Amino acid sequence: MVVNGIKALIATVLMIIGISGPVSAAGQASIDPAALAVAQTYFNALKSGDRQTLLTLLVGHERTRSAAQLDDPAYSRFLMDRYNNARLEVVDGGVSSGISYVDITIWLNATESVKERLILKPTSAGSSSLSITARKELD
Repeated sequence: MVVNGIKALIATVLMIIGISGPVSAAGQASIDPAALAVAQTYFNALKSGDRQTLLTLLVGHERTRSAAQLDDPAYSRFLMDRYNNARLEVVDGGVSSGISYVDITIWLNATESVKERLILKPTSAGSSSLSITARKELD
C-alpha cells in the first residue's frame, strides 16, 4: 500500500514538471494523486495509440462500449494521428462517496479541444489503483 502511494506521488510529480508530456494543471490540490496518474496514463495511451493500455484502464460498461474500436489494429494509427501534438490540461477533480473524478481538456491544437470527465473507481475492493468506469463529454 505504501509502495502504491509512493508510485502515485512520483507519477504526479512527473506530470506536474512535464516529464511525461505537456500537462497544464489547474485545481489539482484536491485531486487524488492516483486519479491524476490514471488521467496521465489515459492521455499517454491516446497519444501513443496504445490500445492495450486503454483496454486495461477501462472497466465495466465503458470497456464494453469501447471494445470494438480498441480491438481494431487500425485504431492505433487514428489515435496517434489525432493526438500527435495534443496536450493535457487537468481542470478539476475530486472524490464523492468513494468515486473519484477528473475533468480534463485535451488540446488537439491551439483552438480545438476535447473536454471529458473521467469517472474512476478502485479496481477491486480495498485497492488503491483506479480504473475508468465512465467517460463523459463536457461542454
